[in-house]
Amino acid sequence: MCIKLKDDLRRFIHWGPITLLTLTLIVTWTVIHMNSMWWAPGSSLESVLNYALIWIQTFGTLYNFIRSLMVGPGFVPLKWHPQLTKDKMFLQFCTRCNGYKAPRSHHCRRCNRCVMKMDHHCPWINTCVGWSNQDSFVYFLLFFMSGSIHGGIIIVSAVIRGIKKRWLIRYGLRHMATVHLTQTNLLACVFSLGVIMGTVLASIKLLYMQMKSILKNQTEIENWIVKKAAFRRNAYPRKGIKPFVYPYNLGWKTNMREVFFSTGDGISWPVLPDCNEYSLTCEQLQQKKDKRARTRVFRCIRPATGHWVPIFSQGLWVSLQIPCTDDPRIALKPDDIIHVTRIQEYWLYGEIMISEKQKEKIRARKGAIRGWFPSCCAIEICEDSDSENDLAGGEPVKEQDTAAIESVETDQEIIDFMRDFSCNDGKKAKRLHIE
Repeated sequence: MCIKLKDDLRRFIHWGPITLLTLTLIVTWTVIHMNSMWWAPGSSLESVLNYALIWIQTFGTLYNFIRSLMVGPGFVPLKWHPQLTKDKMFLQFCTRCNGYKAPRSHHCRRCNRCVMKMDHHCPWINTCVGWSNQDSFVYFLLFFMSGSIHGGIIIVSAVIRGIKKRWLIRYGLRHMATVHLTQTNLLACVFSLGVIMGTVLASIKLLYMQMKSILKNQTEIENWIVKKAAFRRNAYPRKGIKPFVYPYNLGWKTNMREVFFSTGDGISWPVLPDCNEYSLTCEQLQQKKDKRARTRVFRCIRPATGHWVPIFSQGLWVSLQIPCTDDPRIALKPDDIIHVTRIQEYWLYGEIMISEKQKEKIRARKGAIRGWFPSCCAIEICEDSDSENDLAGGEPVKEQDTAAIESVETDQEIIDFMRDFSCNDGKKAKRLHIE
């Protein structure tokens, strides 16, 4: 328990929580200071209620923020496996957690754990939003947004009255000329209003995404899986693939109860009558299978630094075309072999292939082995053999036994089609043919 508490407290030591708490402290101080001059909390019952509302919103924001951070999203136990051995063939195996991924769970590389019903990793709370803390995260956004709007109204009203102070005195309204503007509090008001505008816009956007996710019972990651499922069926209409039905959308009332009044365990989930608990995981396995089929093999011909903006090594134009994602960048050395699964004109996404002889050398390197790198640093290799290439890009086959081995036997028609697909700009990538 002590170790768990230390891990929870360690989440605060991050730029996200520190920045948010600091900004909240500054804005709250500014609001209370300006409110004390604009509408002192002893002048009337309404002023007392206004002052109480400030503190309710402040404590509501902090409580739900800390709860979202401390409770966390809920992690799948290490070395987890289903109760029935035969069910392993329907699940992906996570080598980092040394266990199977439960339904609706995904591995977060920042938390370095498999997260139950993972929606996204939020840097502001320095952990993921998932099964355990999605309700607290929504409450945090609601209090944060309402408190920002309320605070913004108080600051604007107080500043206007401070500017009109001389006018109020001139016309005999001295009792209203209570706001005294100084250089310090005026700068604090301008800064706080800027923060409030940003937080309100961000809160509205995040609230919209979260409520959409809750009402459909579909996380951002699952939404992407559903889109890829539709693509698979549209791309290969002749294959006669059975239409995919998302199994967890049980109606908006049931979906909301599942989030705000959850009684589950984060592993087992109720599904639609025509579906089963592995409907989504089976679709994921098929998508991994297709991903392996369209993997292309590249060889590094010039070093890649692994920097996010490699302006000195790769030039200004490549740096201006960086992918708009938070995926890592990988460092490459000449003759490294990379299995590429995503292609842009100036950047490629892939994984460095490691042989037994190279394991020690790769471990000595710093940084990730899967991520983006400049396309000018590698050239494509065309090989006749498909056995090894078909294994790239998906989950490791360790512990998946026969089911995982069978999953790499992708249909030859799909392989032939995907192997010749062009880059995003319609141009063919450079290829190095090997006999």
